[in-house]
Amino acid sequence: FFSSRRRHTRCREVSWARRCVQETEIYLAKSFEEQQRLKEELKKEELKMEKEFKDKMMEKFREDERLEQMNAQKRRMKELEHKKEIERLWQEKLVIYKKQRDEEIEQKMKADEEARIKEEIVKSEKERLLKEHAELLEKYHPKAAAIEKTRYSTTK
Repeated sequence: FFSSRRRHTRCREVSWARRCVQETEIYLAKSFEEQQRLKEELKKEELKMEKEFKDKMMEKFREDERLEQMNAQKRRMKELEHKKEIERLWQEKLVIYKKQRDEEIEQKMKADEEARIKEEIVKSEKERLLKEHAELLEKYHPKAAAIEKTRYSTTK
C-alpha cells in the first residue's frame, strides 16, 4: 500500500516537473518569436523613416535649387552636396533614434529583472512563513500542509 502511494506521489512529482519544463520551453519560444517580430518591425520602421526623411530633404533642396536657377554644372554639384548633407543629417538622427531605443530596451530589461526579483522574494518569504507556521497549518489544515510539503520538497 505504501509503495503504491509512493509511486503515485513520485509520478505526480515527475508529471509536475515535466509540465514546468514544458511551460518554460513554451515561454522561451514565445519570447524569442516576439523579440524577432519586434526586431523586424523596428527595422522596417527605421527604413521607412529613412526614406521619408531623405525624400523630404531632397524635395526641399530641389525647391531651393529651382529658386536659384543655377546652371547644370552648379546644380549637379549642389545636388551632390545636398545628398552628403542629407546622409550626414540622417546619420545624426539615426544615432539619436538608436540611443533612445536602446534606453527603452534597457528600461524594460530592468523592469523585468525587478519583477523577477520581487517574485523570488515573495516565493522565499512564502516558504519561510510556511516553514515557520508549519505546525499550525498541519494542526488546522492537514491537507494544505501535505500539499505544501510536497510542493516545497519538489521545488528544492
